[in-house]
Formats: sequence, C-alpha cells, structure tokens
Amino acid sequence: MAKKKISNRLQQIGDAGSGTRMPPMPGQASDTQLVELGLFISVTVVGTFLLVVLAVFFGLQSVEGHLETEALRTVDAIVIAAAEEDPAFRNITEVDAEASGVDVHLRGTVDNEDMTVTIPELVQRIEGMGVVTAELEWVPPIDAREVRIDAAPITITWAAGQATVAGEISDDANRDALIAALEDQFPRGVDATGLTIKEGATSERDWLSKIINLVRLGAEGLPEGEIFINPGASLVQVTGVYETRQQRRDARESIDDIIGETTFAFVSGLSIPEAPAFTAAEVVELQENLDDLIEGKVVEFQLNSDVLTPVGTALLDEILAALEKFPAVPIEIGGHTDNQGTPEENQDLSERRAQTAFDYLVAKGQDPVRFIVVGYGEDLPIASNDSADGRARNRRIEFKALGE
Repeated sequence: MAKKKISNRLQQIGDAGSGTRMPPMPGQASDTQLVELGLFISVTVVGTFLLVVLAVFFGLQSVEGHLETEALRTVDAIVIAAAEEDPAFRNITEVDAEASGVDVHLRGTVDNEDMTVTIPELVQRIEGMGVVTAELEWVPPIDAREVRIDAAPITITWAAGQATVAGEISDDANRDALIAALEDQFPRGVDATGLTIKEGATSERDWLSKIINLVRLGAEGLPEGEIFINPGASLVQVTGVYETRQQRRDARESIDDIIGETTFAFVSGLSIPEAPAFTAAEVVELQENLDDLIEGKVVEFQLNSDVLTPVGTALLDEILAALEKFPAVPIEIGGHTDNQGTPEENQDLSERRAQTAFDYLVAKGQDPVRFIVVGYGEDLPIASNDSADGRARNRRIEFKALGE
C-alpha cells in the first residue's frame, strides 16, 4: 500500500511537470487570484490619475470661463459709460475675450478710439488675471464719420481772352460764383457748358475763393494757361509759359501764398521759352569765378540808398565780364542788409539794391531773361550784426549760378 501511495505522488509530480497545476497548499493564493489583484491595482492607479487630470482640466476650464466672463462684463460696463457720455458711441463695440490659462486675448471693434487703450487696461485689473493682449480696431460711429463725396476735377483753360471751364461742382451758388469770376477776367467769353452739378459733393466753400484768386493771377500774367483742381487728391496745378525766369519765380511765389491758405498741394506746370543749353560744369565754373570776384568785397551803395558808388560800379563791371563767358547760365541776384532799421525797411532796401544791380547789367547788354532778382532783407546774415565789420559784410549783393 505504501508503494502505491508513493507512485501516486510521483504521478502527481510528473503531471505537474507536464503542465498540470498542483492544488494550492492551505493558506496559499492561486495564480488567478494574483493576476486579478494586479489588474485591480492597475485600474485603481489609472483611474486615480484620470480623476486628477480631469479635475485639473475642468478646474482650468472653470478659471478660463470665469476670466472670459469677467472680461466681457468689464467691456460692457465701459461701453455703457461711453454711451451715457456721448450717445454716438453705441451698438458698434463688439469684443470677444479668449482665455488661455489665466491669460486673456481681446479681439474685436470699438466705436471710441480711447477704448483701444482703456479696455485692456481695465481688464488687466481683474483679480486673478494674467497677461492681457488685445487686437481692437477703432470704427467711428456712422454719424461721427465725415461722409465725403468728391466731385470730378475742374479744369479752367484760357487763351486769346476767352475761357473754358469743365468738371463737377457741388451746387448752383458755387457754380455761378466761379463763372462770374471768369467772366470778369475774360470778357470775350466763358464756355461753362461742361461745368455740371454733382449732387451730394463736398462743398467748395473752403477753397473756391482761392481758386478765383489764381484765375485772376493767371489772367494777368499769362496770355494762355490752365488751372487744374483735383479736390479728391487735394492738389492744384497751374500751367503756362512766362517770358522770363523772374516772372515765373514771382508767379510761383504768389501761387504758393494763395495755395498755402488751403489744404491743397501746388504742382507747378510753369515754364519759360526754351533757353540756350548749358552744362552743369559751366554752372560750377561760373559760380567759382563769381565767388572769387566777390570774396572780401561788396557791391557798394550810398548810405541807406539803392544808388551805386563808383566802387560798386567797378565790381559790377568785373562781374559782368565773368557772366559774359557763360551767357546761357541763369543767375539769381540777391540783395541783403544788416539789421539796422526795421525789417520792413530792410526788405524794401534789399529788393531795390538787387534791382539796381539787375538794371545795370541789363543796360550793359545782358539778357534779362537769364536773371532772377530777390530781396532777402536782413534774414540771411553771413556775419554778426553786433560789430561794424559784421554789418558791413551783411550789406551785400550775392550772385548765384542756377542749375535750371
């Protein structure tokens, strides 16, 4: 019997070695129970981690939602306050708030330019707020915007005492005023059939009188010419041919004074008859010669007078010889004074002395077309007026070779 029990035990051991499980000993856990325990622990750990992640996620969403809500409440409060102060500021502000963590980005349009700064500043003060950035575009309220309808450009041309005007103008009153001004300047006739009314166009009241002054100026100095007014581009062009550089310069100066009282820019189309050609090298050489002649000298006049002294006449004769070597190069004759006397007196004296030098040179055979005469008064000293020597240097005539 003992052998049979031993054999049976060996058989059991052999079966165990061949894959047959042996029953657990009393108090010992089975393999299945160990696996189940491992699975339970893993699920518990993962579940706990997920709960933590979800708690953080939903907590963060809650923070972001709170900051977005508070930011939009602040925007609404600002809009209400602005509308109470000025009813024009209403129903245009549209701002969205997007939070990322504790940072907020604002995006949208506002109807008050100050809000582009005020809104981000006040949102930044919200408790718990991080960094506030903004893309806020200012869109003025419709009733606060300037509605502008530009009429087509106006063109005024004249020749042989007759004028033609064409384009668009805002109303009958301004049309009649312009036509009346043209008829005063061009008694032989004005063709205004091309000047039509543009309904709703911006009124010309701010600049029409200045254009009428340009018409008078042009009619006086130009046998034929053109004035082009483009309100949309805010520019005026005057075109015509003057006989001399002096006339052209004086016209430019007068036009600048007139247009300077408007918001328009002046584009010059003023010219002179075709003059003899000259080179840049000739301009430079003539200027050097003139500077050498005048260095340390002045074209002398009698005291407080535009009458030349013999010394002044002798220097002009030397200058004349230099000018005759380059007859095509244009010249500016500029008169200057010291600061003794009033500015008005000095301006007048400088102009008269420059004109005297011009008259002398023309009388000696120089072509008047090549000259421009300018009086600068006391405005451009080359030495201190605090000494007799400095004042003497400032009382001068300058000759400047021009490049055009």
